[in-house]
Parts: sequence; structure tokens; C-alpha cells
Amino acid sequence: MTSIVPGRRDLLLGGGALLAGAAAPLPASSQTAAPRAPAISDYAVFTEFSPATKPMAPGWNRRIFTDTDARRGNSIECDLATGIITLAPGAYRLSGFSMVAYSSDGDPPETTTIRAPASAGYCRLRTYNPALVVDSANLQAIDNGDPSVICIGSPSTPNLGPSVFDAIHETATTAQLLLEHQSGTKPEQIYLRVFAQNSKWHAFARINIQRL
Repeated sequence: MTSIVPGRRDLLLGGGALLAGAAAPLPASSQTAAPRAPAISDYAVFTEFSPATKPMAPGWNRRIFTDTDARRGNSIECDLATGIITLAPGAYRLSGFSMVAYSSDGDPPETTTIRAPASAGYCRLRTYNPALVVDSANLQAIDNGDPSVICIGSPSTPNLGPSVFDAIHETATTAQLLLEHQSGTKPEQIYLRVFAQNSKWHAFARINIQRL
């Protein structure tokens, strides 16, 4: 039986047809658009540095942020005079730390006092209601289980052990927030800020906020 082998011309013609088909544009319905990069949401970072030494008071002490490290958009604002953070309606991721320190006049330069046993404490983040007068010296004035409390930070001591927190907060209306720290009812020689060596660059609290 004789087999028929296609000639060179036939092969070239067939290959040309294949190439032409491969080069033809796809129908518009089958073309896939390139994925879009995710939109960058609003964010802000506020820090409380130590331009001056600030002793701690009994009970809850409000963190007063001194610097805006980063900020994008208009959804997040901070009053650097009061420490009050204002959020536009939406959902937010909030994280950061709060720290206090022992200090005394007899400490050598470039050192910090370490004590054992040490006073225990922690920070908390809560919504702020300007119409509500709160006795900040009373640790139970607003219970930690109150709906206004967003989260409680991890336990810490004034041996420069930070209280850290991480939370999600969603609000349907404009909300105001406060970060507070307590180290008991008698915080002796404990400071919210320590100005030393003529430098303010001692970060005692920071909050990172990103709109989701």
C-alpha cells in the first residue's frame, strides 16, 4: 500500500495558516482585564515623645500625643493638645503601645531605675464622650467591661515594659477616642514622660490607625 506524504509546499501552507490563527486577536468577550492595584486607605500614626518630664497621677492618665509621624486622608485626626483622636464613620485597625517609667533625681546619666517588685498596670483604648464627666482617679469610674472600652492593653510595669494593644473598631458615626494608662492608685516616682540628656526622642506611646 502506498502512503501519501504531504509535500513541502503543503506543509508550509498549513504552517502559515496555523501562525495566522495564532496571531489573530481574541474576541473582546474573551479578553481579561489586568487586575487593579488595591486602593490605599486612610492611615495615621501618632506618637507621644517626651519634650518635658511628666509625672503620673493616680488612676487613669490620658496619653497626649506630641507628634504626627504619618497621615493620609481626612478620616483620622488627632488634637495634639488634648490627645483626642477623631475618626470618620467606618471600620479601623488600631494598634500601638503605651509605656511608663520609674525615675528619680539620683539616677546616673543614661540610665533608668529598675525596681522589683514593680508597680503593675496597663493601657486601654476607649471612646470619649465629652458630655460624660469621669473621675480619672477612680479606676472603676468606667469599668473595663463598659461598651465604651474598645480594648485593654497587655500587662506592663514601669520598668520600661510597654503595654501593647491591637483592635478593630467600627463606628457608624463620627467617634472620638482616648488612649489611657494606669499604674494603680499610688504611682510613686512613675512618669508618663521622662526628658533626659536634653533629648525629647523617648517614645512613651504610639498609636497606628488604618481605615479598612
